[in-house]
Amino acid sequence: MVTSLEGPWWCVLVHGIAPWVIERWGKRISEPEVKFFFLVLFVLGGLATTAKSEAVLPAYLIGLVTAGVFVKERALLHRVRIVAFALLTPFYFLKAGLYVALTAVVASLGWILALLGVKVAAKFVDVWPAARAFRMAAREGNYTTLLMSTGLTFGTISALFGLTNGYISQAQYTILVTVVIGSAVAPTLVAQAWFRPKVAPAREATAPSHPPQVTIAGASGPPDDPAQEEPRQR
Repeated sequence: MVTSLEGPWWCVLVHGIAPWVIERWGKRISEPEVKFFFLVLFVLGGLATTAKSEAVLPAYLIGLVTAGVFVKERALLHRVRIVAFALLTPFYFLKAGLYVALTAVVASLGWILALLGVKVAAKFVDVWPAARAFRMAAREGNYTTLLMSTGLTFGTISALFGLTNGYISQAQYTILVTVVIGSAVAPTLVAQAWFRPKVAPAREATAPSHPPQVTIAGASGPPDDPAQEEPRQR
């Protein structure tokens, strides 16, 4: 039953219903379109938990399916993002962090550094040639590659899935999560410190300077205001 409910049919269903819900019920004070998306998230998250998967994984699938909808509805995207990052994301990472054992981090520091180097090197092999193929300068290419060296969310999801289902031990989970966090923090610090692209400041628009206008009494020329010039002629 759960397998049939997790089939690809819901992707087509959400993709077809979401625009209709926004057009029919959107832009109201009660925000029914936001509630619709979170209803889909919670239903699919419950199905994923019943199937012994991670409840956060359907959120990525929903994002892929409804990407075209959110491109057109920027305000809706902003509201959903606020609720997700403020309410849902912190609890997920708190749960993932509670299983990390500090003793395992100290005991396996060598493995952590080795795996971190392998992970960052693999990203360089994949991303750096593509950045150069798009004619990025060396500095911008290194900056992009370092920022794309992270795999924080999917790495944490896969490690937590393995720990929950008994595929890995807590020590192995600690090593994997520490490597994932390190791959998000260390390359970002290096990129911001040494490879941040130099952006030229925008030039301020200066108003054109006009020479001061001097009015000479009795000068010939058309009057500015005929109503004011009429008493002079009289």
